[in-house]
Amino acid sequence: MKTIERQNKESRITLRLNKTELDTLNAKMTEAGYKYAGAFIRDFVATGQVKPKVGQDVVQIARELMNLASMINADRPGCELLDKVKHIAQINLGEIK
Repeated sequence: MKTIERQNKESRITLRLNKTELDTLNAKMTEAGYKYAGAFIRDFVATGQVKPKVGQDVVQIARELMNLASMINADRPGCELLDKVKHIAQINLGEIK
């Protein structure tokens, strides 16, 4: 795994936006999963693109899918597998946190 060295950010800029531009920035930040405009803009400036952030719900669903795969490999009964699929669907719908 690549180690990233943290660097202090000693330079500051002020950016003025009109309402439409600010709304666009906020929409793009939300779509990419960023909470802070500074991080979003830094990533864009550094790489020419933004890396999508993985939300906690995606991590939880991935974990549940791995659990389901383990259950399938262990030859668990179909009713248990179906219950697990229903549980994952509820997480996906936001019913379970």
